[in-house]
This record gives sequence, structure tokens and C-alpha cells, in this order.
Amino acid sequence: MINKSFSKGDMLDIIQRFGIDIPNCNTFDKLKLSICLWTYINNAVEILPDTEVYMINNKEELLKYLSNQNPDKLLSVKEKNNLMSFCKEVIIYCNNGYVLDCSIFNSIEEIYIPMRDLAIHGDIPSIRRAIRLLNNDPKLKNQITPTISNKMKKQIETKKKKKVKHYYGLISKRGSFNITFD
Repeated sequence: MINKSFSKGDMLDIIQRFGIDIPNCNTFDKLKLSICLWTYINNAVEILPDTEVYMINNKEELLKYLSNQNPDKLLSVKEKNNLMSFCKEVIIYCNNGYVLDCSIFNSIEEIYIPMRDLAIHGDIPSIRRAIRLLNNDPKLKNQITPTISNKMKKQIETKKKKKVKHYYGLISKRGSFNITFD
């Protein structure tokens, strides 16, 4: 069976990404959708591989992925709340000019060591923001890089592409551009 940590949205994304043909899958509740999805995959001869997001190439890998806990949902609600409150304090520290006296922290190590450990949860936007701001701290010796899943990288890319604004006929696009003059 499909692990209960997968939400209905996760399963709908898997159905769409792997080209699984379950008619009216949006109308099913989570339990019925999980039963239909599991049955379809078990009865299928082969599935389309996904090399962009899930990195799954065959039916057996997909079944194993769905039977284990969802790797995107490794934190409980209480753990995530604690993590979010810590990130808020780090962001406050960064927004106050990296002054320890204006924060709840006593040393830079009290911030750096937990943030380095929390970098594995880079799919959470607050973690990425806190790390990005903290990396600008002049007292920080080593930069922290958040670990971001392929699925989140794809979502961030599509979000950047969608940042196009129209102002009375003027189109404003964000990103990096190359301009050449002949």
C-alpha cells in the first residue's frame, strides 16, 4: 500500500508526471485514490520513467518509493513549528544588522551550528531565506548551502519563469539577460 505520508496532491502529481491513466482522479478522496493508484501500478506492465523530479525509472522503483515514507514530509508539526520559530529569530538577527545584542543569541555559533544542521530541510522556504540572509553575515566563516530536492528546484524554476508583469503594453521580465550590440 501507499504510505499515509503521501497527500492527495502528491499522488495527483505522481499520476500526472508518470502519465498514469486514472479517469476523474481529482474527484476521488485520498484513500480511494491511493487504492486506485497502487492497483494501477501493480497491474501495469511498465511506466514512463521520470528523470527530472523523482528520478524513478521503472515500476518497482515507483512502488518502493510509494511504500516508504514521503521524503518531502520528514518533520512532524511540532518539529516544523520549532524549526520555523528558530528561523524567525535568525531572520530577525539578520535584519537587525547582524548584531548579537539585538537578538536572543549569545554567539555566532548558536546560530551557525543549528542552521548548518537544518540546511537538509532546504525545501522549506523559511530555511532558504534564513540561510540566504545568514550567508551575508561578515562574521560567518563558512557559507551554508541548503539541500533542495529536485521537485522543489523544478517548482522554483517555474516560479521564476512566471514572474512576467504587464504594465499597459510594457512587459517586465525578471532574470538574467544577454544583450549584444552589432
